[in-house]
Amino acid sequence: MQTTDLEPEFLAPLENLTVTQGRDVHFTCVVNHLGTYKVAWIKSDSKAILAIHTHLVAHNPRLSVTHNGHNTWKLHVSTVQKNDSGTYMCQINTDPMRSQMGNLDVVIPPDILNDEETTDGGVAPENGSVRLRCKATGVPEPMVLWRREDSRTIVLRHDGGREKQGLLTTLVSRLRGVKGEVPTSEKNYFDGLCNWCLL
Repeated sequence: MQTTDLEPEFLAPLENLTVTQGRDVHFTCVVNHLGTYKVAWIKSDSKAILAIHTHLVAHNPRLSVTHNGHNTWKLHVSTVQKNDSGTYMCQINTDPMRSQMGNLDVVIPPDILNDEETTDGGVAPENGSVRLRCKATGVPEPMVLWRREDSRTIVLRHDGGREKQGLLTTLVSRLRGVKGEVPTSEKNYFDGLCNWCLL
């Protein structure tokens, strides 16, 4: 067992991070009195050792580690991807082991899917009905919001209102002699996007 006059101690907690997919991010671990012990970086959910001191163990070109020569170690993740989400650990090989953890949440900008579940538009006679469908993806799960361009009420079978929402939304709208555009917009906490359906 290694001995030092002073035991290693963390000077600051490992922060929880939120980043948009494709951006760069880093965790910072600050340790005093490390002595001959080593700092390791581990992805807790997979138990994978990513780096020990300044030596990268993981075979991932998007990962790197830096040390300021004193008491600060950083784990860098470049071009963050969805599978980078999870809990990361900064660990000191004392006995018992000392560690602290931080979460990485990856936000994926919203996107309206152009597939069989999304409708580009519809045609119906006056006082007829039309069915519009919109499907969007993103993390966190986006909210789909439907509005008429002219701000008039969207009339459904049993109720009305100036806007409707839902991730996969089906509208049955009664057309009252006025052509209009029903935009569908979807957004999460970080981004917005708009797609137009012509009636």
